[in-house]
Amino acid sequence: MRVAQSLRALTYLLASAILLWLVWRWFDGEQAWRRLQSAHIGWLVTAWLFLTLQTIASALRWQLTCKQLGVPMAKSIAIGQYYVSMLCNFTLPGGVLGDAGRAWHHRQAAGLAASAAAVILERLAGQLAMIVTLVLALAWQLRATVASHTMWWLGVAVMSAFIVFLGRRLPGPAWLTRLTSWIHQAWFAKEARAPQLGWTVFILVASLMSFYACAQAVGVELSGNMALLVLPATLLVMALPVSVAGWGVREAGAALIWPLAGVASDAAVAASIAYGLVATISVLPGLLWVRPKLSPQPH
Repeated sequence: MRVAQSLRALTYLLASAILLWLVWRWFDGEQAWRRLQSAHIGWLVTAWLFLTLQTIASALRWQLTCKQLGVPMAKSIAIGQYYVSMLCNFTLPGGVLGDAGRAWHHRQAAGLAASAAAVILERLAGQLAMIVTLVLALAWQLRATVASHTMWWLGVAVMSAFIVFLGRRLPGPAWLTRLTSWIHQAWFAKEARAPQLGWTVFILVASLMSFYACAQAVGVELSGNMALLVLPATLLVMALPVSVAGWGVREAGAALIWPLAGVASDAAVAASIAYGLVATISVLPGLLWVRPKLSPQPH
């Protein structure tokens, strides 16, 4: 088991290293480095502030989700454990070990299944919000083609409605029924609906603004429309658990995606690296919760 885990960790490390090397070679890494050296400190501090707010708000959303699923915890505990979780995700291969730790730590309150569901649903809420933002931004960019492709769009709408109809009518496996029940309780219960939406929107804005601030720090100008297109796409690519904290994957994604918004690849890489560095710094307070507790030794 340990050998398999070590090999998996080594694979993630190699994936990040190889991707970063390729990005550096193919997309003018020296120019990206020069941009980083002249980065505006004020914008970087702004990015750190947004990321800090994002982490705290995410912890409170997780606490709310846990409460709805019968896994109660104090706000201070939720914030502390979320910081530790993010610290693990940003420093250990795979990017999900911290989340697994949160689920395991609270398994006795309502069972491992409910504890894991709370972690998964909290992270899923953020990913769905990012996907919806990306889809809406893409639809806005394609709005000029709607009139000329009316039948195509109508066909997509009808097919989507049919799939939803079948999904609601056909019996599903027991695990899916249970998951649906958890989703309803965590997201759509009357007492949770408004705060879940509020926290999710706040976290989404903080996440996008932190990346936008890093772009500004290295001299990248993004219009609002283009920012809502390329930033969610890059953050979604970063979430793929195939590297260490998204390193390499995020930079490669930015180098390929941001030119669609008229941004040079080296500038996109510089902004992505700046984001990775600031994001890592922002979760360092997690060390306060994992430091060894020293007790006075008896004389």
